[in-house]
Amino acid sequence: MENPEPQYEENQEMNNAQENEPQIDFLEVSVISEIIQIVEQIDSKCKGQVGEDIVNERIKQLAYSKILCNVYGKDITYLIKAYTSLGIAYLDIEYYEQAQEHLLNAFKLNENLSNNDNLSMKEYQVKILINLSKCYLENNKLETAQKICERSLLMNKTLFGEDHVSNADIFYILAKINTKLGKYDEAVENLGQMFKIYEKIYGYDSEKSAKISMEMGQIYELAQNISEAIEYYDNSYKIWEKIINDNNYEVLFQIAMKLSELYATNKDYEKSYEVLSNTERDFGDKIKRSLKDRGVYQRCRIKACSYNNDISLLLKENLKLEEILSESNENQKTLAKTCVKIGSIYFENKEIEKGLEYLKKAQDIFMINGDNKCANEVQQQINKITKSNDFEREESVDLKEDKKE
Repeated sequence: MENPEPQYEENQEMNNAQENEPQIDFLEVSVISEIIQIVEQIDSKCKGQVGEDIVNERIKQLAYSKILCNVYGKDITYLIKAYTSLGIAYLDIEYYEQAQEHLLNAFKLNENLSNNDNLSMKEYQVKILINLSKCYLENNKLETAQKICERSLLMNKTLFGEDHVSNADIFYILAKINTKLGKYDEAVENLGQMFKIYEKIYGYDSEKSAKISMEMGQIYELAQNISEAIEYYDNSYKIWEKIINDNNYEVLFQIAMKLSELYATNKDYEKSYEVLSNTERDFGDKIKRSLKDRGVYQRCRIKACSYNNDISLLLKENLKLEEILSESNENQKTLAKTCVKIGSIYFENKEIEKGLEYLKKAQDIFMINGDNKCANEVQQQINKITKSNDFEREESVDLKEDKKE
C-alpha cells in the first residue's frame, strides 16, 4: 500500500508575506546601495573641478542625497555634504547668492550635530563657515563676513591647535576682509600670522612664504606705505631667487616690474631701471619668454630709463622694443608708433637722416595696415622736418659764402 503524500493546508496570506517581504528588503537595499554609489561617483568626479557642468553634477548629487535622507531615512550627513558641495561649486563660478543659500542650508542642518562627538562634522561646520564668509565678502557684507570668519578661526584652532596649516587659509580670508574694510594694519597682521604658520611648516625659503610676502607688499602699497611695500616685494624676490625653477622664472620679471614702479614712485629712478636690467641680465636666458611678456617688460624698461634723461639709453631701449615688435608681427600699429618715437629721439640727437628713415618706416607700416590718417600725419612730420632741414642747410651755405666774401 502506497503511503499517501502529506497534505498541507495552504495559507495564501502567509505565503504571499513570505514571498514579498524578502523581495522588498532586497530591492530597497539594492536601490540604496546604488544611490550611495552614484553619490560617491559624483563626489569623485567633481573633486578639484570647477565649472557649470560641475554645478549640474552637484545638483544631481543633492537630489540623490534628498532621496537617501527623506525617503529612506539615511544619515543626514549625506544631505549636509551635498548642500555644502553645491554651495562651493556655485562659489567657484562666482554665483554668490546661490552659493550662500545652499551653504546656509548646510549650516542649519549641521548645527544640530555640532555639539555631538562627531569630529568629522565639526570639521565640516568649519568648512561651511569659511565658505559662507567668502560669499558675504564677495557680496560686500564685510562685517558679517568678518564675524563668521573669526568664529570659524576659533573653532578651527580648538579642533586642530594654534599652528595648524588650515588656520592659514582662514587668516587669508580675514586679510582680504580687512583690506576691503581699509584696515590695512589688521590685514598685514593676518598675513603675518599666516607667514609664521607657513614658515614653521614649509620653512622661510618656500613658495608659500614668497607669495605671502608679495601679498603683504600689495597691502602696504594700498596703504601708500611705499617703503614697506618695496621691502616686502624685495623679500619675496629674494626668496624666489633661491627656490626658482624652470616653471616659474616669470614671477621674478613680474616682481621686478612692480619694484621698478614703486622705486619710481619713491623717486629712486636709478633703482627703478636697475632692478629691471639686473633681472633680465640674470634670468633672461633661463626661459623662453613669450613675445607679449617681453614687450610688456621692455615698455617698463623704457619708462624707467626715461626718468634718467639719458637719450642714448632711451634710444637703445626703444630700438630693442622695435626688434621685439617686429619679431611678433602682431601689433603693427604699436610697431609704427615705436618707429615714430625712435625717429623723434634721432631728431633730438641731431641725427636727421636716421630720424627720417624711421618716420618713413612708420608711414609704410601705417599704409600697409590701412591706417591712412596716421600715414598722412607722419608725412606731414616728414615734410616739416625736411623743409626745416633744407632751410638750415641753405642758411649754412649762405653763412659760408658770406665768410668767403
